[in-house]
Amino acid sequence: MFLLHGEGFDMKLNTFAGWAGYGLFVLAIASLGMFLVAAGYGYGTLAVIAGCVCVVAIASAMGLVGGVVKHDHKLHRQTPRLL
Repeated sequence: MFLLHGEGFDMKLNTFAGWAGYGLFVLAIASLGMFLVAAGYGYGTLAVIAGCVCVVAIASAMGLVGGVVKHDHKLHRQTPRLL
């Protein structure tokens, strides 16, 4: 039976969470800019879409990184740097 436990897996999980969190953060910043530009020029539909993408990206990044931190604490490890 293949178990996903061990030091190597946890480091890969932390690396994945770090890169995915940073990527989602960049997506959130870009969509926030798109939201502000679309709202400023009066494109309501595009502003709502960009705002929703921004909120979902921020929530996903927080959930992903927070879940990995909680997993590390559950296994009684200090929270390592993500990258």
